[in-house]
Amino acid sequence: MHAFFSYLSRQLAENGVDGAAVFQPMSRTESYLSDAMKSRFTHGIATEMGEQGWRKLLLAFIDGNIVGHIDIRAHAEEHTAHRALLGMGVDAAARGKGLGNALIESIFNWTAAHTDIEYIDLWVLSNNQVACRLYERSGFTKCGEIADMFRIDGNPQAYSMMSKAVMPVKALASANT
Repeated sequence: MHAFFSYLSRQLAENGVDGAAVFQPMSRTESYLSDAMKSRFTHGIATEMGEQGWRKLLLAFIDGNIVGHIDIRAHAEEHTAHRALLGMGVDAAARGKGLGNALIESIFNWTAAHTDIEYIDLWVLSNNQVACRLYERSGFTKCGEIADMFRIDGNPQAYSMMSKAVMPVKALASANT
């Protein structure tokens, strides 16, 4: 987990810096990897899928270095076991090369093959147009937007919710028979 936390720490340090879009609902002074965030990842990965707090993490590597991640996790609300919440990131040096698409495809393939999850949802800061376009190209549908959801460093930020259905492998098999 040490290598992942080093990568994630670098990711968070880029949040809204040097004209880059704010991609996490955190101020610049809060954009660091907290012990609470480390604990959520560590606990979630160790938790059996279906149990409260579970998380599945996939990593992308180039030359042994982590350059991207994608994870799905349980929604906090009751009665949502058929859905998962997505988070992801790609290292600045690896952006624009199709890695985001590959990560999304990988998590959907894994989810379809290993779970009964029917939908993957995500929240994205609406000003993060690069991410919004990636999600739309990947088949996510915008379900809604909350204007002025956050005030980050004094600036209003809208929050968009997107969702995409997962076609489980067993459903694909029965549809083809």
